[in-house]
Amino acid sequence: MNIRKLAWKNLLRRKSRAVFTGLGIFLGIATFVAISSITSQMEGAVQDQLDRFGANIVVSPRAERLSLGFGDIALGGTEVAHSRLAIADKERIASIHHKDRIRSVVPFILAASDVSGKNLVWMGLPSTDLAIARPWWKITGSPVRERGEVLLGAEAAAMLDKGPGGTVTAGNRLYRVAGVLHPTGEKEDGMVIADIGDVQSLAKNPGAVTYFEVAALCKDCPVEDIVAQIGQALPGARVSAIRQVVESRKAAVDQLRRLGFGVSSIVLLIGGLMVLVTVMGGVQERTREIGVLRAVGFRTRSIFSLLFWETGWVSLLSSLLGAATGIAAAYLVAPSFGIEHPGIRMLPALLGTAAGLVLGLLGAVPPARRAAALSPTEAIRTL
Repeated sequence: MNIRKLAWKNLLRRKSRAVFTGLGIFLGIATFVAISSITSQMEGAVQDQLDRFGANIVVSPRAERLSLGFGDIALGGTEVAHSRLAIADKERIASIHHKDRIRSVVPFILAASDVSGKNLVWMGLPSTDLAIARPWWKITGSPVRERGEVLLGAEAAAMLDKGPGGTVTAGNRLYRVAGVLHPTGEKEDGMVIADIGDVQSLAKNPGAVTYFEVAALCKDCPVEDIVAQIGQALPGARVSAIRQVVESRKAAVDQLRRLGFGVSSIVLLIGGLMVLVTVMGGVQERTREIGVLRAVGFRTRSIFSLLFWETGWVSLLSSLLGAATGIAAAYLVAPSFGIEHPGIRMLPALLGTAAGLVLGLLGAVPPARRAAALSPTEAIRTL
C-alpha cells in the first residue's frame, strides 16, 4: 500500500488525535501570523506618527565666529553670517532630488519687540503650518488662524496678564490673543507666536527667515543625502540633521520589531514542543500497531516515512488554517492598536506556514526514530 495513502487513512481513523496534534501548530502559527502582521503594520503606523512629530533637519544661515582683540587683550567675538535666508528658499528646498521624502518645510523668523510695554521675543511661522510644525502643542483657546492674531506662551501670558480674547499692542498695531500655549518647558513659553508676515513686519524685514525646519519621512529615509542636497540647493546655508530625533525614531521602530519577533518565536517554540509531546504520546499508544506493521514486512524506513507523512499532513493543514486565522485576526484587531488603514500582510502568512510545517516535521523526528527502531518482539510483549 502507498505510504501516503496509509498515512491519510490513519489520520481519518484517529480524527481526535490528529486534531489535538494539529492544535499546537494551529495556535502557534495563528499567533505568530497575527503578531507579525500587527507588528508590521504598527511599525508603519508608529513611523507615520513619528514623522508627524516635528522636524528632523534644520536649515539656518551659515555663520563664522570671529574673535576680536587687540594684542593680548581679548574683546570677545562676533558671528558673521555669509548669507541670509528668505521665503523664496522654501521652493529651492522643496525642489531637491529627494523631494518626495520631505513631508514639510516650515519657515520661522525670530524677532524681539515691545509687547504692551514688555520686551519679548516673537516667533513667526505660517499660520497654516502651525499644526504641522508643532502637533504636540496644547492650546487654551484657538491657534493662530490669520494675521492680526497671536498665541501667547504660558510665561508670556502670565507676564502680560492676558488670556484668550484679550488684546496686545506691538509696533503701533493691535493684536488679538487667540489662545494661550500650555507650558512646554521650552523657550516658546516666554514667546509670542504669530503669523510669519506679522513678525516680518515688526522686524521691518519682509521676506526674511531665521531658519527652516524640514521634516523628512524617516522610514528608510536617506537623511544624509537629503542634507547634502539641501546644502547644494542653498550653498550659503548650514544644513544639519537633528541626529537625536532621527536615531530615536529608528530605535523606537527597531524595539517594536524585536518585541514582535521575540514573542512570535516563543509562541512557535511552544507549538513545536506540543507537536513533539503529542506525536511521542501517539507512538506510545501505537506500539502494538507498529509492531504488527514490522511483523508483516514494513521496513524501518517505511515506519519512519509513515509517521512523517502523518505529521506532515497535520502540520501543513494546521499551518494553513493558522495562517488564515492569524491574517483575519490581525485585520480585525488592527484598529484597536491605532492602525488607521489595516491591510493584509502575506509575508508573515507564508513564513508562518513554512515554519509550522518545518516545526511539525522536526517535532516528529525523535518519536519517528523511536518507532522505526521498535522490534516486532517488543511490540508483541505489550499484547
